[in-house]
This record gives sequence, C-alpha cells and structure tokens, in this order.
Amino acid sequence: MIVKVGGSVFKRAKEVIEEIKSTGKDCLIIPGGWVFADIVRLMDLDDDTAHWMALKAMDVYGLYLSSFAETLEADDFNFKLEGMKVLLPYSLVRKYDELPHSWEATSDSVAVWVAGKLGIRKVVKVTDVDGIFVNGKLAEKLNYDEVPEKSCIDSLAVKLAEKFGVEIFVCNGFVRGRVKNYILRGSAVGTLIGRW
Repeated sequence: MIVKVGGSVFKRAKEVIEEIKSTGKDCLIIPGGWVFADIVRLMDLDDDTAHWMALKAMDVYGLYLSSFAETLEADDFNFKLEGMKVLLPYSLVRKYDELPHSWEATSDSVAVWVAGKLGIRKVVKVTDVDGIFVNGKLAEKLNYDEVPEKSCIDSLAVKLAEKFGVEIFVCNGFVRGRVKNYILRGSAVGTLIGRW
C-alpha cells in the first residue's frame, strides 16, 4: 500500500507513521511538499524549474518523515517493498519524467503515479480533513468522475488513479486510528475514490 502523508499533518506525522508501522503491513510513504513547495509557488518561476524544485521540496519533507522511518531513494522501480519506507521521489520522477511540468501535478499525483508504476492498487491520502465533501456532506464513496474539481485532492491524481485502476482513500490524520483502521480493515471514516 502507498500512504501519502501531507504536510498538513506534520504536527502529528510521528504518530501517523507509528500507526502505519503498527499494522505490520508493507507500506511506502510518499511525502507531501509542505511549506517548502509553498515557497516554490511564491517564487513565480518557469514551469520546468518550479516542477523540479517542488519535487525537491517533497524530498525535504521526506527527510523530516525519515526521522521516524527508514528512507528509500531510488531512480528506478526495481526495488522490493518490504516493511515501511519513506520514498524520496525526486530521482525517480526525474528519470521517468512522465508527469506534466505544472502545478497540476502535486504530491497527490506523484503518489498515485508511483502506485500505478508499481502495480499497487491502493493509495491512502493522509490530510487534515475528514475526506471529500459534496453539498456539505462527507462522501463515503465517489466514482472518479464524481470527485469535485476543487477538493482536497488534485484532479490529475484522480485521472491517474482511473488510468491505473488505483483506489484512493482520503482520511484525517489528526483522528487517531483512521489510517490504521483503513490499512487493516479496509474501512474507516473518510472518502474512498474508485469505480463502483
């Protein structure tokens, strides 16, 4: 399973990673870009420079997450996922260069892209909201084409998920047990995106 740990939960990142570790499942953690990517956005750079700097921002936040888990640096997909590791994605994305060089491709997209390339069918997005809200209500399940254009997940990630046949579960990392419950039981409070 792939778990994308966003910068929005940095204050609870250690506890989230401990939850993931306690499941005993093989998990690859993809870091968000956090404040480091926000700084890149403010710099008003050309698309190529901003793209690669934002990916480096993911590596920087990944190094912070690596203080709680083992780091994985790879420039190809010939690695075996065993245990729990934090992927520093820059080298991998740079080598394959399959994502658009724009802010359309956020860390959500990177997480789904990595899942697709590895043949992993489940991605958990850990963020600071309960899931995706439609008409003011938390949606428990959404088809890919039902995800609102503006929500807590980027639209390219949803398109890639549909392309690769990946399900995305969006949940709140500030609520103890949600990430763990989904990993172990396939059920928790949040929003599951897929094809129904």
